[in-house]
Amino acid sequence: MAAQAIFLFSLGVASGLKMIISGRYAKGLGKGRYFMSQHGYKSQFVRKLGIDPYHGTFNVRLSGEDIRKFNRLKRRRGITIKGFVKGGKNFGSVMAYKAEVMGIRCAIVVPERTTHSNIVELVSSKMLRKTLRLRRGGKVTITVA
Repeated sequence: MAAQAIFLFSLGVASGLKMIISGRYAKGLGKGRYFMSQHGYKSQFVRKLGIDPYHGTFNVRLSGEDIRKFNRLKRRRGITIKGFVKGGKNFGSVMAYKAEVMGIRCAIVVPERTTHSNIVELVSSKMLRKTLRLRRGGKVTITVA
């Protein structure tokens, strides 16, 4: 039984088990601010996740085993935030996963179009950098429901 629980945890699919992903706070390029200010995204985060997102994302740089855990998470079914068109511009879909970062409710967001392979982006109703009092490189622990 214990071996089965460990196996299921390693897949990240077991009900009732949580996945822990750790990394370091990394300053972003400011693109998250633009996207999270779009009503087409913001309204869906409120409706589907109960999060009225702060206008920006919080980036966590991963390495080693935590990149592998993140890749396993991305294979799980998440909550789809549908893309939309605004002013002739296409905004792609986003897959979201309910999580907590150091005790604060948030969501991991994985944009349909991204260049990140070792960065986890988080959204929360709080400005996480200030709330968590982190500086670049500070350790971050994310618990995925």
